[in-house]
Amino acid sequence: MALINQWIAFNALYGQWDQMKNDPCPDRESWRIFCDTILRIDEQQVISGSLTEHKRLVMALLDDEYLSNYYWKEPSPKRAKRARKSKFDARTWYLEKRWALILERSLERVYLIRCQLIHGAATHGGKLNRTSLKHCSMMLNCLLPTFLMVYVENGSEEEWGTLCYPPSNGSSS
Repeated sequence: MALINQWIAFNALYGQWDQMKNDPCPDRESWRIFCDTILRIDEQQVISGSLTEHKRLVMALLDDEYLSNYYWKEPSPKRAKRARKSKFDARTWYLEKRWALILERSLERVYLIRCQLIHGAATHGGKLNRTSLKHCSMMLNCLLPTFLMVYVENGSEEEWGTLCYPPSNGSSS
């Protein structure tokens, strides 16, 4: 349940309203825009510092084939091995300070387990994905306060877009 609540908090930060469709924008598109913006305004490099501090956790996420969309398209030992390749790529990303890519790949992994939970592919008390779930929750636990800090300290001049489903004083039927 912790991860679901953490994702709701994250969604509150990144969620965007598509005024043309009168519907929320797709999750991935919205969180990528949010991450690009939050990294750009992170003058104190708090996010990159957090990703560096929690590098082992990032690597654990990237090494977990069960958190890879690629693996789930056709599960097999060959795909499992290839799905873990991101962990090795991430070593270079860290050296090159490619924070947006590290953040995006980490969030993609967290999003996959979020989808498993929300769409019913995980069971209460199940044991198969507990380590993956723990790592994903730990990652959001590290990132959310960091995002909020940057958002509060440097985000007041940013155009964050239209809030999805804003509070309303109107009567409901």
